Amino acid sequence: MRKTEFTHNPEIIFESDFNSDLLKFNGIEIGQNLTELPTELISEFYDKEDKNQNTDIKNGWILTNNGIQYVLKNGIVKMIRVKENGITKLNGFDKVYVEKLIGRPNKISNDSITWIWDNVVNAKVHHYKKRKTKIHFSTENGKVCELEIELKTSYNTLYN
Repeated sequence: MRKTEFTHNPEIIFESDFNSDLLKFNGIEIGQNLTELPTELISEFYDKEDKNQNTDIKNGWILTNNGIQYVLKNGIVKMIRVKENGITKLNGFDKVYVEKLIGRPNKISNDSITWIWDNVVNAKVHHYKKRKTKIHFSTENGKVCELEIELKTSYNTLYN
């Protein structure tokens, strides 16, 4: 499998030979820094250490206007979260359909997702360890509402 731009082909996460290490998000890969991210794509950012008032963030996150959120630790992308407009091609998929494509998850947990303007969605999160992917299904309609694609560290490791 070759490197693929997620924003052009989000369905790739449901392919049998999926490998998160081969994905790009706005041209950026997990494990890379954001120096090549065009600043006009950035819609919001948060510096965990409140040291920077610009997008030169080392620990925190940057959200783009096409729904891709880069979670950073020491200036490196450790996780991608794909939100609202970043998953429009996937938000019609429900858990039954996803499980037919990629199997049952290793674990299921609950989460509340807060987006810009405090739009909260309660979700069931399906954890796929081998894929390094978490798929959030809205408890309201049972459809995909967010994705998390990680490097080897987990989300809890990033913020603890």
